[in-house]
Amino acid sequence: MLTGTADQDDTTAPATKGRIVTQRRSAETSTTESTETGTNTAAGAGNGRRADLLALGSYLLGALFIVSPILAHYGRRMPVSPGDRAQAEYFLAWAARAVSHGENPLRIMQYNFPFGVNGMANTTVLGFGIPLSPLTMLFGAQFTFDLLIVLGIAGTATAWYWLLSRHLVTSRTAAWVGGLVGGFAPTVASHASYHTNLVAQFLVPLLAWRVFKMLEGRPLRNGLILAALVVYQVFINEETLFLVALGIGLVLVLYAAQRRDRVRAAIRPLAAGLGVTAGASLIVLAYPLYFQFFGPMSYRGGEEYMTTFRMDVLGLTSYGSNSVAERLRRFGEPPAPLGAEEHGFLGWGLVLLLAALVVWQWRSVLIRSLAATGLVFQVLAWGNPLQFQGRDTRVWGPFALLQHLPLFDTLLPTRLGEVTNWAAVPILALGLQRLLDRETSDVRTKRLFLVTALAAALVPAAPMPIKVVNRTPIPAFVSSGAWQQYVGPDRSVLIVPLPDWSFPTGIFWASATQADMPISHGYFLGPDGGVDGHHAFVGPVPRPTDKLFTDATYYGRTPLVTEADRAQARADLAYWRTSLILAPAEPKWAAVRTTLTDLFGPGTFTGGLWLWDTRNIE
Repeated sequence: MLTGTADQDDTTAPATKGRIVTQRRSAETSTTESTETGTNTAAGAGNGRRADLLALGSYLLGALFIVSPILAHYGRRMPVSPGDRAQAEYFLAWAARAVSHGENPLRIMQYNFPFGVNGMANTTVLGFGIPLSPLTMLFGAQFTFDLLIVLGIAGTATAWYWLLSRHLVTSRTAAWVGGLVGGFAPTVASHASYHTNLVAQFLVPLLAWRVFKMLEGRPLRNGLILAALVVYQVFINEETLFLVALGIGLVLVLYAAQRRDRVRAAIRPLAAGLGVTAGASLIVLAYPLYFQFFGPMSYRGGEEYMTTFRMDVLGLTSYGSNSVAERLRRFGEPPAPLGAEEHGFLGWGLVLLLAALVVWQWRSVLIRSLAATGLVFQVLAWGNPLQFQGRDTRVWGPFALLQHLPLFDTLLPTRLGEVTNWAAVPILALGLQRLLDRETSDVRTKRLFLVTALAAALVPAAPMPIKVVNRTPIPAFVSSGAWQQYVGPDRSVLIVPLPDWSFPTGIFWASATQADMPISHGYFLGPDGGVDGHHAFVGPVPRPTDKLFTDATYYGRTPLVTEADRAQARADLAYWRTSLILAPAEPKWAAVRTTLTDLFGPGTFTGGLWLWDTRNIE
């Protein structure tokens, strides 16, 4: 089935198709493609290895280019709107602490103290955090984060290149271009500032490959291999796995509907292999999934605001906010705060090229299935109601049929556009392969046409380096560990401004202590009202004193503090088990410090911040 041009209108059975394609590839690579793909000759094999190294090197350089503003001023810069990055750094620090202290990595007790956070119900990325914990302990969570971003982008592009060059096309050039779209499209690159879990899509092509591999038989072996990939993907990002399953499932259904005679023989090995995968995966994941859905601080359904993120109707043909085209148009202005959720945004050039390739290759059942799958998920990514040119409409969107179903009710609709991007990768590579194979008397003209078409499609959509702002240094009081003398067992630290997505300073401070500092607030998903099983809610259960801090933080004004407020503040400190309050020293937080003084008396300036010792407050 994964054969591209070999799958036109023939009637080859799926069980033997892989062998036929391999033979065809060998014949092709021994002739016109020998200098590009590698052959059975030593020279051809060497050329193939060089092409592979060049592809990998280019992907790595591209990833470094995107992150270069951070790397060039390491430790002194951070992305615009760094809230999600702060959360990701904290989760990496937590994983390192869980390893070094032998704690349960599925429950984070140092965050939202004393109630904790359900690690399986949040994007804790334990699949990276635990194995890389030695690096986090040595160099800090920000180092591990940046390493994961670079390796995630380059690794995703490389994985697509490997799948394409080994199983779909014979041209290394076609595979390389496909890898560019797979690893550097906005659905990956736009997350470079924030999300290690979403740039790491390198298992997506491998999961697809192993599913189709089951059509050849050997259900036990293939099922166990796929199960290993599934389990690891769960500890990177469950949402990605869910989308992969939906996307591959639809491709298989569409293919089967068009080639019933061919698919009939493949149903049994596929079903048997998937059964093995499901059984083996559930054995390993039984406890983590139970903990996620029924453990402490578990929730049902996504947070209401986050699940409204959806793609504009014109999103696919628009250019990403951090693309070459948008940077030039906006004269270098920083991207929108929610620019990370650009799952589409391929731009007019690439969309038109893909449309032309689909029309040209329409006889291929695989191309038709991929194109239809991409289109379906693009429409679903519009969410409900539809949004046009940034404005909400009253038009019903097809996602309304799914949005209240389990799992779909926790999904950001815009991320359904990831499947559209995944479908575009093989369509582009297969089309480019066919163009390269097309015989013409004027080879130079053909090459010029291809280079021009690809440049027009890819260059405007190419990602630029991320936008950054200065990163405030960690105060010496925090980094030196001086805070520990104030915080005994079963006690916590209250940091104001309250740590959340908009004001992540406190999260960065806690991460800098390798998550040793127990803080009473944070940015995470938990059940509404703190009741297990309720709908998801962002952050801790609000307390009355939180509103005083919020007013001072967001509006820069000092609220009128009464004796009733002071009594409530003391009760809230007992609720959080607070023994120390910390506040930044910057002038912009003067209202916050004044509010703390009105509530608890004068603070003490030390180690680059203000503190209030609340151990003796009754």
